[in-house]
Amino acid sequence: MENKLTFEQSLDQLENIVARLEKGECSLEEAIELYSNGAKLVGECNKLLENAKLAIKTLSEAEAENND
Repeated sequence: MENKLTFEQSLDQLENIVARLEKGECSLEEAIELYSNGAKLVGECNKLLENAKLAIKTLSEAEAENND
């Protein structure tokens, strides 16, 4: 079973990848691997943000119905 990272953990890892790539001290192969991992993390962050947005919308709609 794979461990899912939290949004904050994913963002931290993504920031570390960007910092390493910006330094320009890794080999081409390592840079490609880092970029690939970063792209996956961006996808996961986007999914987590979309889920959070949906949850907030659902809660807001439920609150609006309760106030009617």
